[in-house]
Amino acid sequence: MNIDAFPLKDNEDQSKISWKIVIAIQILVIITITVTVVFTFMGAFPFDTNLGIYRILPGNILFDFVWLYVFSLIIGTMVYFVTPSISVFLWKFHRILTNKNYNYYVQEFNAKQMSESQAKRMILPAFVTLGISYSISNIRSIANAIFVSESFSPLAPEAQTIVISMALLFILLLLSCFIVLLFAPMWLMQDKGLVCELKTKPRMTADIEGVGNWYLKMMKGFAGISTIVAYIFTILQTIEWYQFVLIFPPEGGFTLLIFLIPVAAVIVSPLLALGPISIAFVMYERSIRKNIQSLETRIRQKDLSVVEIDLRKMT
Repeated sequence: MNIDAFPLKDNEDQSKISWKIVIAIQILVIITITVTVVFTFMGAFPFDTNLGIYRILPGNILFDFVWLYVFSLIIGTMVYFVTPSISVFLWKFHRILTNKNYNYYVQEFNAKQMSESQAKRMILPAFVTLGISYSISNIRSIANAIFVSESFSPLAPEAQTIVISMALLFILLLLSCFIVLLFAPMWLMQDKGLVCELKTKPRMTADIEGVGNWYLKMMKGFAGISTIVAYIFTILQTIEWYQFVLIFPPEGGFTLLIFLIPVAAVIVSPLLALGPISIAFVMYERSIRKNIQSLETRIRQKDLSVVEIDLRKMT
C-alpha cells in the first residue's frame, strides 16, 4: 500500500456551514412532527400496543420525537471523535475487497473544493435511509421490534399500504439519526483527497478514483434502486387500496387524509430524514479540520513506502 501524503493548507480544510439550509430543514421537520403529535392526541393514530423501541423510551409520542434529536446529538459527538478511525478501517477494507490491486495516494490539489455541496451530501444518506426503512417496514416482525404498532382498526385489513407507510416514517426518522456515522468516514476520505490507482503497466493516463467515492458510488446505486422500488410499490399498493375502499368503503366513510397518508409518507420521508441527518452533519463539518489532520497522522504512522508523485501531472 503506497501513500503520498501532502501537508494540509489552512484555507483548504475549514468548512463553512450553511445555517440557512439547516434551519429550513428543521422547520419542515418540526411542522411535520407537530402535525403528527396533534393527530395522535386527537386519536387519529393512537398507540394501542406496547411494542417497539419507541415504547421502551420514556414519555409519550411527543418525547419520542425529542429522543430523535438526542440520538442525533450523540451520533454527532461520535462523528466528531471517531470518524478518522472508521475512515482508516474502510480504507483497509477497500484494500481487502480489491485484493490489494491498488496503490493509494493523497492528492496535492485541494480536494475539498472538488467535493459536492452540503445539500447534495445530505440528500444521499436520506435516500439510503429510505431504502433501508422501506425494507424493514415490510417485514412485520422486524418493524414491530422498532416501531410501536398503530391502530387502524376502522380500516380493512387490505390497507397494508397505510400501516407500512406509517411504520416507514417512524423507522426512517430513527435510522436517520445513525446513518451519518456510516457516511462521515467516506466524506472524510473524500475531503482528504485519498485516492487509489490500479496496479497496471505504466501508461500515459492514470486511472485514479477516490476511495471515499468508491463507497459512495455503491451507496448511490442502492439509494437509486431502493427509492424506485419503494415509490413504485407504494403507488401500486395505494391504487389497490383505493380500488378496495371505493367498492367496500369502511364503516363511517373515509377522509381525504387516509388517501394521502401512504403516498405523502413515502414521498416526503427523505426530506424528513434530513432533520436528524443535518444535526450530525453539522458536527462533521465542525470537525473537518481536526479529523483531516488526524487522518493524515494515521496515514503517516503506517509502515508504508512513500511514492513521490504529483497527481495533477497524471490527469
